Formats: sequence, C-alpha cells, structure tokens
Amino acid sequence: MDVRGQARRAGETLRRPRHVARELGIGRFPRLEMAVKAALAATIAWQVAQLLPVPAAEQYPYYAPLGAVVAAYPSVRSSVGESVRSVLGVIAGAVLALGAEALLPAQGVLVPVVVGVGVLVAGFRVFGDQRSWVPIAALFVLVVGTQDPLVYVTAYSGLTLLGAAVSVLLTMLLPTVPLSQSTRAMVRLATTLADQLDDLADGLTSADPPTSSQWRARSQAIDPVLASVRASGLDVRRSLRANARAHRERGVVDRQRGEALVLDAVATRTSDLTDLLLDVHVPGRTELDLAEPLREPTARALRAAAAVVRPLAQESRPRPDEVTTMRHAVQHLSQVLAEQDLPGARSREAAGAVVTGLRRLLGALVGASEDQRRREQEDADALRPST
Repeated sequence: MDVRGQARRAGETLRRPRHVARELGIGRFPRLEMAVKAALAATIAWQVAQLLPVPAAEQYPYYAPLGAVVAAYPSVRSSVGESVRSVLGVIAGAVLALGAEALLPAQGVLVPVVVGVGVLVAGFRVFGDQRSWVPIAALFVLVVGTQDPLVYVTAYSGLTLLGAAVSVLLTMLLPTVPLSQSTRAMVRLATTLADQLDDLADGLTSADPPTSSQWRARSQAIDPVLASVRASGLDVRRSLRANARAHRERGVVDRQRGEALVLDAVATRTSDLTDLLLDVHVPGRTELDLAEPLREPTARALRAAAAVVRPLAQESRPRPDEVTTMRHAVQHLSQVLAEQDLPGARSREAAGAVVTGLRRLLGALVGASEDQRRREQEDADALRPST
C-alpha cells in the first residue's frame, strides 16, 4: 500500500472510534477486567504479606487481599482515592474502639457505643463511599483484637494499605479505557432518540392520539439513557488520568466525546419537542392543539429527523442525503405554516414553536456534520506526506 493509502486508512481509523473500540476490545468488558485484576491483586497481596518478616503480618495476612479488593476500581484515580478513604476509615474505627475501651469500664455498653458513635463519625465527607469501614473496623478491634489491640490495629491498617497499593499499581500497569461501554450507551441513546421522533410523528397522525400521560411517559424516556451516556463518558475521562496508555487513546476518546456531545444536543432538542407537544395538549380533548393541515408535514419532518438520527448508532456523523431530506421537510413545513390562516393565537404559537424546535434539531445535526467534515480534513492534512 502506498503512503497516501496508508494515510487515508489511518485517517479512517481515527474517524471511527466505535470501530476501534470493537476491533481492539478496549474496555469491552470492564466489569470482567476489574474482577480479573482484583483477583490478581488479592493473590499478589496475599503472597507479599506472607513474606513480610513481621509477626502481625504472619498473624493477620488476610487483610492484605482485603485491601486489594477495596481498591479494585477501573481508574487509577478512583483506586487511590478509595484506598485512602478506606484506610482512614479503618484507622478512625480503631482509634474509636481503643478510646471507648479505655474510657468505658462497663463491657456491656462498648458495642452499642462504638457502633453508634462509629456511624456518626462515618458521616464525615472525608470517608466518602468507604464510610462503613469506621464502625466495622471498630467492631473488629473490639472482637478480634482484644488480646493485643495495638498489634492488631497496625496489622489491620498496614496490611490493608499494602493490598490497596498492590491494586493501584496493577491498575496503573494494566489500565482500562471503557470505550466499548460508552459506545453501547451512545448506541442506545441514538436508537431511543430515533424511536422517540418516530413515536411523535405517529402520535400526530394517529386516529387515536396519545393521552397526556402517554406524552409525559415519552418525554421522560430519554432521561435515563442520556444519563447513562454522560456517566459512561465521565468514566472514560477518569480512566485516562494517571493512565500510561492515555496518549494512545486520547484521539479516539476525544472523537467519541464529540459524538456524545452531538447526541446530547440532539437529545435536548428532542426532549424539547416532546415537552412542547405535551404542553400544547388541551385538557378535555383527545387531539393536539396543532392545526390539521400542519400535522402531516410536521410528522414528515419528525420522521426525516428520525432517519438522520438512527444511523448515529453506528456512524460518526449524519448522512448528508438524509440531512438534506430533513431540511426540505422542515422548509416545506415552514411554507405550509406561512400559507395557513390559523384561528387563534394559541394555534399560531404552537405551530411556530414546533417549527422552531425542528429547526434547532436540524441545526444541531447540520453542525455535527460540518464539524465532522472539518475534522476529517484536518486529519487528511496532518497525515498527508510532505513533499
């Protein structure tokens, strides 16, 4: 293959982050990868603890793999943060138990006092999601470490920290960038949005229009899928911090983030359209407050929008032909609206708002297509061999 052919193929690879994620299997099964790394880290921590020439380690080696499991998170930052919080929780619980044992002479009140105070102390934000370690560690010190509490506390906190360090190191050496998880969320969002637009079109032309509750259900259907895309995108960005492989995946991640932003904008416009159709629903009637001559062209524009959005589940940019079809449909709707003599301000406002919503949706999709073409040109320029 000549140099230009190689450059073109490299550009195609850069432009298709979803294809890259599928082919390389990057983060394809993040939960499985995390489970394997947690098991490996626990095994290594167990072996290291048994090799330490310290009586506490010989007596309580199982706290090392426990620390490895506590620090088993997909990203280095999460592993370090949760490790520190868990060790702080263990130390706080140990101090609480030792203090209570020294101050309370009656053994019968130790457990309720330690548990109650431990739960209160665990409420401090510094412990985060590891807050449960405070009362748990306090109970362990009271029940297990009664013979030599200082040795037990040292072993508990020290070996937990050792196991956590092993887990963090393993996460740094074998990082995961969950691109495929993010890709699946984006596929679901694109499909959900396209289905939503088709449903809106069907509702406008149906002989039995949806009720207010049905419109409201459609309005809320996008939210959990959009939240999943945002959360998975955040997981990907977090995974790049302190990640030795980050420089290799940065381009793919940036492009996938651009695609997610486009879908986010499309989701916002689609939600606005859905809410609008809910708002113009007149209580006591089973039809929308949208003039009859406008319903069919509005439905046609919505279906054209769905045809543009649906391929985004597999492709990185809208197809130009389908964008053109949607543009013509919106223009036709605008023309029909201009020719209508609508009775009442409410009908005119409703029709104008629907046209505006469709124009905004079209603008988001056209902007995505133009941005993608500009990025492709930049890739081609960067990969073109110098003469």
